[in-house]
Amino acid sequence: MSYGLKEIAEELNMSVSTVSRALNNTGRISPETRKKVMDTARRHNYVPNKVAQSLRQKRTKTVGLIVPDIGDYFSSVIKGVESVLYTNGYSMFLADSRENELKEANYIRLMYESQVDGLLLATVSKDFRWVENYESRGIPVIFFDNEPDDSVKCNKVLLNNIKASEIAVNHLVTGGHTKIALICGNVEESTARFRKEGFIEAMKKHNLPVDPELIKEGLYYLDVGYTSMVELINNRKEHPFTAVIVSTHTMSCSALRAIKDCGLTYPDDIAFVGFDIEDKHKLFSPSITSVLQPGEHIGEILAQNLIRKMEEADSEEGQRMEEEVSCTVINPVIKLGESSSRGLAGRGRGI
Repeated sequence: MSYGLKEIAEELNMSVSTVSRALNNTGRISPETRKKVMDTARRHNYVPNKVAQSLRQKRTKTVGLIVPDIGDYFSSVIKGVESVLYTNGYSMFLADSRENELKEANYIRLMYESQVDGLLLATVSKDFRWVENYESRGIPVIFFDNEPDDSVKCNKVLLNNIKASEIAVNHLVTGGHTKIALICGNVEESTARFRKEGFIEAMKKHNLPVDPELIKEGLYYLDVGYTSMVELINNRKEHPFTAVIVSTHTMSCSALRAIKDCGLTYPDDIAFVGFDIEDKHKLFSPSITSVLQPGEHIGEILAQNLIRKMEEADSEEGQRMEEEVSCTVINPVIKLGESSSRGLAGRGRGI
């Protein structure tokens, strides 16, 4: 026999509401009564009916999180999100779209059908018609990493990607470099587009020429870091450079491998600035200069903002303010390593 609130109440000759308040530690319940209820519940292995609770409360206490890659930077974001959600009594549905628009769309639908209370999304799509469905049910959505275009009114938590490239360029220029290459992702996505724009703006601020042949673009999930780096090296006589900035973790790692496979070294032949390479275990030698996004901190802010939006959606004031959206911008930092400390010596070798 499955023991529920009704059975516990009958055994103890109490009302169902009294048993419910005792189990949930709400309302005025004497310690003696609460102890009787808890002891009886444990004796019968009572398990709360979460489905019934969610129907009564019109909330499931679950949040959806969709990322394009569970590894690398996003793993830190996930940790930050989970930490805040757990502290506030929420569970999380996690999905990896693997940079696939169709998979992302299916996960968005699945989250909706699972009646999540809110959604966090690092999108790879260009179709955002589904947002209206979420909004009509009072389900807040917050975008991060990549963002929709300006035609979509949405909540966002974003890295200052223009500044990310700017601090990388400034660092290399301070070290004496004037011919700098860039390897970035697909500029149809906002993250790569702003990092490219930040690179070009920073070069112009230093009155340095921008050679289009020294800017390589490609899809994040393909090994474009490697192929782009090889292409830059093979064309170095026609388009010389002394330093390179690679704007994602995966592409940074593959670009470093390409430098080695081409028989060159960093920083002696090419000064190198990567992205999101913290290297806490000191696996890289020489150590890597890298622009870092504070992933765990971003995850915490995402979860905090979403919880606030969900609470607002439940209040009358929040319903009146439902048209308001928020945008939180996070600044990156640069972690200095040995990979960018030289690199000008390569001029004598035709680089």
